[in-house]
Amino acid sequence: MHSLACLIQPLLLLLLHLTSSSATLLEDTCRSITASRSDLTPDICISSLSTDPSSRSADLHGLALIATQLSIANATSTATKVQKLIDEGPEPKTSDCLSVCLDVYSDAADHLRDAAAGIESRNYSDAVTFLSAAVDAAENCEDAFGDENMNSPMAEDDRGFERMAKIALAIVSTLR
Repeated sequence: MHSLACLIQPLLLLLLHLTSSSATLLEDTCRSITASRSDLTPDICISSLSTDPSSRSADLHGLALIATQLSIANATSTATKVQKLIDEGPEPKTSDCLSVCLDVYSDAADHLRDAAAGIESRNYSDAVTFLSAAVDAAENCEDAFGDENMNSPMAEDDRGFERMAKIALAIVSTLR
């Protein structure tokens, strides 16, 4: 019995070390990509990526893919919300602005799917190109309302999408 305990204890320590190393990679990556940015913090990065449980055991390539997949989900849910707002029949100016938002988020989701394909094939340069195109969706949506001197009903969603897409872009950029 004592010899079995002697065998299990080192295995448990190894497992603990591997788990903490992966968690450290997530935290180290988030600290690294946010170090020179005022628009992202390590805590936001860690909490955003941690919504996917596999982020704790992912390597850098895996974190890039997770961040991009979370961005796809964010763009898709934002486009769905925009469509619901359009379906409510707002005034024409608001409807026009929302139509811009729907277009840019639909395009962003397409760009992000292309970025994910690039990451999966380890073509990080293409992934960066597609992620860069997608990041602008939030600003373009906000600009549509700003150009009409209107408050955007999408401001919170736009900020959330932009943060996630910037995290994905920053991680993939480290892989190039």
